[in-house]
Amino acid sequence: MYTQPRLLPLAAALLLLLVGCASRYDSRLIERRTQQFQQREPASPDASESQVEDNSVSDLLQAADLEAYLAFGLRNSAHLRASFESWRASTERVEQASTLPDPKLSFGEFLEEVQTRTGPQRRRFGISQAFPWPGELGTKANLAERQAEVAWEHVEQSRLSVARQIEEAFYEYAYLAHELTITRELLQLTQGLEPVVQGRIRGGAGQEDLLRLQVEIGRLEDDLASVQRRRPALSSRLADAMNLPLEVAGSLPLPELEFPHPETRSTEELLALALDGSPRLRAFAKQLQAASVAEELVDFKRRPDLAARLDYIQTGDALAPGTPGSGDDPVFVGLTLSLPVWSSSYSAAEREARHVVRAARARLDDARSSLSAEVTEVSYRVDDSQRRIRLYRESLIPRARESLQLTTVSYRAGGASVLDLLDSERALLEFELSLWRACREALKGGARLRELLGGAER
Repeated sequence: MYTQPRLLPLAAALLLLLVGCASRYDSRLIERRTQQFQQREPASPDASESQVEDNSVSDLLQAADLEAYLAFGLRNSAHLRASFESWRASTERVEQASTLPDPKLSFGEFLEEVQTRTGPQRRRFGISQAFPWPGELGTKANLAERQAEVAWEHVEQSRLSVARQIEEAFYEYAYLAHELTITRELLQLTQGLEPVVQGRIRGGAGQEDLLRLQVEIGRLEDDLASVQRRRPALSSRLADAMNLPLEVAGSLPLPELEFPHPETRSTEELLALALDGSPRLRAFAKQLQAASVAEELVDFKRRPDLAARLDYIQTGDALAPGTPGSGDDPVFVGLTLSLPVWSSSYSAAEREARHVVRAARARLDDARSSLSAEVTEVSYRVDDSQRRIRLYRESLIPRARESLQLTTVSYRAGGASVLDLLDSERALLEFELSLWRACREALKGGARLRELLGGAER
C-alpha cells in the first residue's frame, strides 16, 4: 500500500519561496524612457504607420528644414533603435539575475527491490532546491541594474551622436548651396567681360587678354561642374544620417546656410556643463559603479551555498502479514552545503575584480580628461570661426567688392590689365567662400559642443 507523502506542504512552501525571490526593473521607468525615446503621432487616427512614413518623406523632399530632418532622423535611426533595444534587453536581465536556480526533480527505479522490514522499496522520487548565500541574489540584481543603466547612457549618447551627424551633414550640404551660387555668379561675371575684351581687340589690343579670360572661364566652368557633381554625394550623406530610403537619397533640396549665433558661455562654463551632462561620462561613472558591485559579488564565492532535498520512496507491503508500518512510504529530508575550499581561485577572482575596478576608475579619469580637452578645442574652433565671420563680413568682403568695382572701371578705361581684374574676382570669390566656410565650421562646432554637453545649449 502507498501513502501520501507527509511533507508535501514543505515542498509547496519551497515553491512559494522560489516565486517570491525574483525582482524586476522599474516598469514605470521603462515606460517613461520608452515614451521619451520615440513618440509617433499619426496624421489621422486611421492612418497606418507606412502612410505616416510616406507623408514624412514627402514633407522632407518639399522643404529643407533642419528641425524636420532632426525629428525624422531621431525617429527612424537604425543605430539609435539598436542602442534602445540593447537597453531593453539589459533590463530583462535583472529578473533573471535575482531568481533562484531552477529546482531539480529526480526519479530512481530500484533494479532489484530492497527488502526491508516494512516492505520492498521499489522507486524513489525527489525534489531539490539550491539556495545561494543570503544577499547574493540581491547583489546580482543590483549588478544587472547598474549594467542596464550603463546601456541607457549609451542610448542617450547614440541620440546625441545621430543628431550631431544630421547637423553636420546638413551644414555641409547647405555650404554646397552657397558654393554653387558664388561660383555661378563669378562665372557669369567673367563671361560678361568677354565682349569688353573683344571690343578692345577690335580697337587694336592684342589677343593675350582674351586668351587669359577664356582660360579663366574654362577653369570656373570646371569648378562649377565639380561642385555640381558633389551634390548627390552630400545629399546621400544627409539622407543616410536620417535613415532615408535609398530611392530618395540623392534628391534632397538644397538648404540655406544661416549665420551662427555668437557664443554665450565661457569655456569654463562649457566645461562645467560637459562634466555634468555628458552621457558618455555618466556611462563610465556607472561602469565604475557596476565594477564595484561585481567586486562585492566576488565575496560570495567564499561563502557556501545551501541545497534542500526531499525524497519520497515507494514501498510495497511487508512479506509478514501484520508487520507494524507495513507498506509505509518513507520520506527523506536532506540538506547539502557546498564547501568553498579552493581559496587560491577565490583570491584570484578577488584580485581580478579589484583590477577591473581600477581599470574602470582609470577609464573614467581618462574620459574626463579627454572630454575637457575636446570641449576646450571645439570651443576654440567655434570662437575662431566667429572671429573670421566678423572679419570677412565687416572688413574683407566689402573691401574686395570695392576693389573689384574699381578694377573693373579701370580695366574698361584701359588702366588695368585683365590679370588685375581676374585677381580681384578671385579674391572676392575666396573671401565669400571663406565666410560661408567659417559659418559651416562654427555651426558644426556648435553641433559637436551640444553632443559633448549632453544636449545643453551653448
